[in-house]
Amino acid sequence: MNRAALKQFFTSRNTVILLFAVYFIIGMFIYRDYGVSTDEHSERLTSLANYTYVMERLMSASDSESVQQALRNAPDLMTWHDRYYGVALQTLTVFVEHFRNFEMSEREIYLMRHAFTFINYFVGGVFFYLILRRRFGDTFIPVVGALFFILYPRFFGESFYNIKDILFYSWCIIASYFTLRWLETEGKDRFIIPAAITLAIATNTRILGISILLLACVFAIIQGVSNKAIQHNIKKSCKLILLTFASFILITPFTWENPIKNTIDTFFHFLWFQPWDWEHFYMGEMITRDVPWHYIPVWMGITIPLIYIAMFFIGFAAAIILWVKKRKAHLYDTFFLSMFTCTLLGFILLRVSMYEGWRHAYSIFLPFLFVAVYGLHRCHKFFTQRRKAARHGFIGVVATSLIYLLVWIAINHPYQYVYFNIASRGFAERNFTLDYWYVSNSELFSYAIAHSDEPFVTIAGTRHAVRFLTEDERDNFALANKSTADFYVRGSRMDYEWRRRDVGPDFRVLRAITVDGMRIATLYERVLPFTVDLSLDVWDKVVSFESNIDDRLHLLHDGDFTTRWATERPQIPGDHMAFEFGETVDYNYIRLNQGGHSSDYPRDLVIYTSMDGINWQPSPIIASSAGRHFMFETEAYRFLTLVNIGYTEHDWWSVFDMRFGHAQLQEFE
Repeated sequence: MNRAALKQFFTSRNTVILLFAVYFIIGMFIYRDYGVSTDEHSERLTSLANYTYVMERLMSASDSESVQQALRNAPDLMTWHDRYYGVALQTLTVFVEHFRNFEMSEREIYLMRHAFTFINYFVGGVFFYLILRRRFGDTFIPVVGALFFILYPRFFGESFYNIKDILFYSWCIIASYFTLRWLETEGKDRFIIPAAITLAIATNTRILGISILLLACVFAIIQGVSNKAIQHNIKKSCKLILLTFASFILITPFTWENPIKNTIDTFFHFLWFQPWDWEHFYMGEMITRDVPWHYIPVWMGITIPLIYIAMFFIGFAAAIILWVKKRKAHLYDTFFLSMFTCTLLGFILLRVSMYEGWRHAYSIFLPFLFVAVYGLHRCHKFFTQRRKAARHGFIGVVATSLIYLLVWIAINHPYQYVYFNIASRGFAERNFTLDYWYVSNSELFSYAIAHSDEPFVTIAGTRHAVRFLTEDERDNFALANKSTADFYVRGSRMDYEWRRRDVGPDFRVLRAITVDGMRIATLYERVLPFTVDLSLDVWDKVVSFESNIDDRLHLLHDGDFTTRWATERPQIPGDHMAFEFGETVDYNYIRLNQGGHSSDYPRDLVIYTSMDGINWQPSPIIASSAGRHFMFETEAYRFLTLVNIGYTEHDWWSVFDMRFGHAQLQEFE
């Protein structure tokens, strides 16, 4: 293909089609790489509550037991603590679950929801390009603007799991497109229905979506004043408000019993959101939800690429100067300038509660990004009138910045959600929260299970990470607390000192996930005070066993880590398990893989051995760890008894699996 043919093929339209096609294909290949966040389970439950509220009769009539079970397990919407959260979009994923008879595994459910989130974000990107195309025409400015959208690292990462804030941001873009088209058709009601529906969806996702509706109505009235059609535009605005409100009620089941009251309650619930106390890390201090006025500007300033920020300030200044000189500006420019200013001032003046980064204000990134592209447009016009070197220099700076972001995204996959710009990386780790949703913890859980020499392990960490494990991984591990676990996963939600403090001599770092040198999650492995050589044929030598509580001691070696031997009551002195070997053995190490709760370990274990089963002698425990690993002093024996002499008020003594071996004390410096 010659140069002329290439130039004819790579038009702005063909280029953007190719760009979005590649982006979509990449997204569908990598959406499985992201872990599950702490909020995704509660979001699913809220979706389930809304779905069952609407579909209860249909589900009740189903013959499928799994459908009936899902109906029984669903929260009651009208008493559910998250009933104010609109989940009309997310409810579509529950429909898929219903179609599959609610038989999908948790991992399949969250992978589906990740793909769904990305698809919405992708569609939002397409509509952002359409907005730019209507403003800047069929040029390469909208194409570069689409790259600005795609290559923002934080949103690139969050678009695969942040099913609340990213959905809202995406539908703010879609709603803004149809709202602007509605404003452009001054004398007609074209686009009023898609504008009302998309505004309702955005408002359902987050109540802040109503601000786009209010801004649109203000612009419509201003247009009416300018065109001497004020009465017509007031009617036009009222029609849009009524259609949006009707659409909002239709897709928000919580409002059905009392539409006006419940809508107002929802608005004020989020305006002064304080259901529980919570602290988060900001500028080196732990602060509450009552954030300082500079919270959003600072977070945007440290997490948005510098090229975007530079273009934004140029665009903002250019738009203001142009308006002052000519007293006239393009509708899209003034709309997004107003949206940015009103949203930022609204958050600051109303002192809206926020926490964990600036995700609750993600909608402000839409006008920010538009103004940044406008700044790019003004710079391009300026440099095209200058010398060739200046023009090429500007293009080189923009291209280099975007290539850098692309390379950064590839190198730091799948942790793009912890992006800080170059100017802030030197102090970000010590002053700001990092992976506040513990998304990276899922990967460390899988790593611990895969790299353990044991067929069954216990892990201390956030419970939500378990939801993303495969069925095989779940069968080979149990959650535990730090005092008894084989592995400990620590995230980076809290302050810097908490992240870096010593976890004690019982653990060593097995793996650390870092982004730009910042540690966002760490996997620790328990270090035993002795080395162990496990014997695999021990149970072939056991000829009998008995217990005063549960004789099912065969469960300790059945290869199934979901079955357990248990006292099934709180521990009392005298609880024991005894074993007889068919030959003389000299094992001096026992490992008890606790079952059930992480505190189900023997409170005070004593070990006895015997050659004849009549004359017993105590075998003192030389070293132990986590209430599960015991090295004891012994000579050859044929009979072994483990006796608990401790007492608990609540905790059982339960064991999934029992292993024997030979241990030798380690020598530490």
